[in-house]
Amino acid sequence: MELKGKTALVTGGGIRVGKAIALALAAEGANLVIHYNRSREPAEETAALARALGVQAITLGADFNDSKAVETLFPKALTKFDAIDILVNCAAIYLRGNGLETDRKAWEMQFRINLKAPFLLTQAFARQLPHEKPGRVLNIADAQINQHRPDHFAYRLTKNALVEMTRMFALELAPDITVNALGLGIMLPLADRGDVDLEVYARENVPLNRTGSPEIAAENALHLIKSDFTTGAFLPVDGGQYI
Repeated sequence: MELKGKTALVTGGGIRVGKAIALALAAEGANLVIHYNRSREPAEETAALARALGVQAITLGADFNDSKAVETLFPKALTKFDAIDILVNCAAIYLRGNGLETDRKAWEMQFRINLKAPFLLTQAFARQLPHEKPGRVLNIADAQINQHRPDHFAYRLTKNALVEMTRMFALELAPDITVNALGLGIMLPLADRGDVDLEVYARENVPLNRTGSPEIAAENALHLIKSDFTTGAFLPVDGGQYI
């Protein structure tokens, strides 16, 4: 897919990996709809950076813990753009808790934000795209789902399910829409592990002896979005950590 002139909706697109992917798309000439929840100011700053690259960019707020709010995104985006060509499902929450510690509230919140929201958005994306017009869906998953550890019990379940949903939608939406997933390793300090020295961690745990970065995540995201012959893929980008 040639990205110039296309329009992309990036959830969680104002911060961290979402921001890097949004700006990488903008650098390729894609217009942006940048979703945010609580990060309005960073989202506006990211939109300003995108506009400086010569593309159109708007921001839309929605709390993905509220399914009705999720359903407002596409109607609002389509008041500005004729169609959305690319959907990047990046927004997620990452809550610690094993199977016995995870309460109903934490379980339901993570499933609503990490799985139900991408499902509803993929439905809306496919329905608004004109017939036979090519489209791209990219789901940001997690490379660590290859390990069956209970430390982030509900989170891991949501990301495993997201990858399975990727494959199912890849079959259903072919041939016009490709659907792929990116399995990220350590790209940034973890929100709940600020005490970890990432350089030491990488030397001890990552075969390539370094962590990734938002820019590496964005580079691989663009690869999957541009590809015309890749769908249903789960691409780990983890330095070999979870082989």
